[in-house]
Amino acid sequence: MDKLQEKPRIPVTEPQISVHFRLTTLDAMQAYTLKREIEGAYFIKREECVDKKGPDAFIGMVPLKESLFDELNDYVIRQQIQYDDCDIYVESKTARGDIAVPKVVNKLLKYIDCKLTFAVAK
Repeated sequence: MDKLQEKPRIPVTEPQISVHFRLTTLDAMQAYTLKREIEGAYFIKREECVDKKGPDAFIGMVPLKESLFDELNDYVIRQQIQYDDCDIYVESKTARGDIAVPKVVNKLLKYIDCKLTFAVAK
């Protein structure tokens, strides 16, 4: 009798994963300030209307690097952004195998308490 062969698990390497700190309800001034003040930060205009900010809300994206933690925390405090309006956004470029979340995510969660959002790119 043949043994059933288990399908090997394919680990997902870090280049296939992007991790960002996401600020989900920025106004235009906050969005442009974010891009100017934090290295590698960018923003996108929200497609749907957000109650608090109206139709002109933006999503700010900051690449998750330990070297940016202080700048990010200072920005959030100066702009009076609530942590409920932020998350750590982990996106995998493939749906196969395990998604190994980088340790920098855990380090940020010790520093800033926010939710995690996971996505698989299509």
